[in-house]
Amino acid sequence: MARRIVEDFVIPARHGRAFMVKQGQLFRIHLVEDKQVGDCCFFNAEDFKESFHVGQTWALNVMLGHGTAKALKYFYSKPPRENLMMTVTDDTVKNHWGSMGGRCSKKLYMLRDNDRTHRSCQENLTEALAPYGIEGDDIVDVFNVFMNVDVAPDGTFTIHPPTAKKGDYIEFRAEMDILAAVSACPADKNATNDRRPKPLGITIYEGDG
Repeated sequence: MARRIVEDFVIPARHGRAFMVKQGQLFRIHLVEDKQVGDCCFFNAEDFKESFHVGQTWALNVMLGHGTAKALKYFYSKPPRENLMMTVTDDTVKNHWGSMGGRCSKKLYMLRDNDRTHRSCQENLTEALAPYGIEGDDIVDVFNVFMNVDVAPDGTFTIHPPTAKKGDYIEFRAEMDILAAVSACPADKNATNDRRPKPLGITIYEGDG
């Protein structure tokens, strides 16, 4: 039996969008074109002080045997609450940067590239969340979906083009009412998006009951 689609939209390349997902609903982040990453943040829709935390999510998934930084199963909120926010129900990629938590920003582009005009995921997420009264300072960690990174034993890292192709996706079940924001990353100066920003698709489904 086909699931009922609640909402279906595309986030334009280089921009972001925020959306609500009710407890029990499923939402899918999917590739409209090959090799695009996104930066995603998640809040308890009833209390914005509670938000997704990369460190506790990574630690609990690994310590409890649920997943790795590249393929997480459960997403938790930051201490001291550490509540289960979302469960991954399907993932065709299983290659994300789930231990990072950071994102591109105006300052990053300025320091790295001497570029003061480039759009960034921090800017995209801030713009998307502004109607909810959430400011840039309130965005703690992000999930770097579809980002393909190798971390070396010496602590350095190398960004590679994404392995995710058109039609690939990761799907979550909301374990509480969630306010999500996703940025279709505008990076075009390195391998992050294979040097060309592209859109991302979002589909929200009604839950099974």
